[in-house]
Amino acid sequence: MRKIIIILTSVIIVLGAVLCGVYFYNTTPSTDYDNKNFSFKVPKGFRCTSTGNPDEPNPIMYFECLGEDITIFNIEMTLTPEAFSHKMFSSEERSAKVEKLEGYPYDCYFYSSEETYKDENGKDKHGIEMSCIIGTDTHFMVIDCFCSPLKAKIIKPAIKKFANTVKYISDFRLADKPDVFEYDYLSINTGSKYLCRPSDKLTGKDYIFSLVERYAEADDPDKFPYPVLNVLVFDNGSSPADLADEEYNKHLEEKHIDALTRDQKDMFGFNCEHFRYESKPSTLSNSKPLCRDYYYFSKDKYTYAISVIYHKDSDEADIKEMLDGITIK
Repeated sequence: MRKIIIILTSVIIVLGAVLCGVYFYNTTPSTDYDNKNFSFKVPKGFRCTSTGNPDEPNPIMYFECLGEDITIFNIEMTLTPEAFSHKMFSSEERSAKVEKLEGYPYDCYFYSSEETYKDENGKDKHGIEMSCIIGTDTHFMVIDCFCSPLKAKIIKPAIKKFANTVKYISDFRLADKPDVFEYDYLSINTGSKYLCRPSDKLTGKDYIFSLVERYAEADDPDKFPYPVLNVLVFDNGSSPADLADEEYNKHLEEKHIDALTRDQKDMFGFNCEHFRYESKPSTLSNSKPLCRDYYYFSKDKYTYAISVIYHKDSDEADIKEMLDGITIK
């Protein structure tokens, strides 16, 4: 009997040592990585299966731990970390736990929820959905994983530990943002509230300049992506009236819009060709109509197209500030 007790004790000690070793191996950050905006350390138990496309501004990285996939990617969003966490994690349909992690180099939020999905064979797969976001200056690193409840006991603390090693390495700083953005065709006084950036090229649009203006760092998750202001400048002899008529006519037969109007407005020191419409609210209880206003005018050889999109009865003051800040050169 005594021998059995000694053997069992030895087995327990060895098993405990093995489990401690496994836990340490999979939860202690030690290997360096970076994904352009952030650098970080992951445990040796996290095997990198893909570092993503290096030509992309925000490459997606994939790791594996205990046979489970961990995804790491960047998001740029003009929200405070707290507002971003609400936008990412708020859901009336889920029973989720969101906690703010204290003592981290930047604001950090951790989300976990029990979920059941259908796998590729149509069978239920039950597990823990985990997501951790950490960020600053409207740049965020997101760590995602779905795993079994048992494996979550190791992967969850591992994610929390290596999130604490994150360092922001991008050159972008909100503190460096100017109050006035100067361009060849116009200047925009954004104050401390808004931010201008180049906008993506629109297919089929022959313009020489474009920008987008929205909140620099909104503390309300409903302030992204709207309100937003867009500017396009053409040098191809486009007629402001023709551009406005073309866009107006495209919407004449649409059934999901209201208040379609075509007229002229005095804006920016010019008599602008103008049209606007409102989208009908969706069936969501908190949905508000989106308003769209478009202004077209010419100066010298250039044609300007300035548009705004905003929530009705909530964003009008923001849009007025954005429009009032524009000076045409």
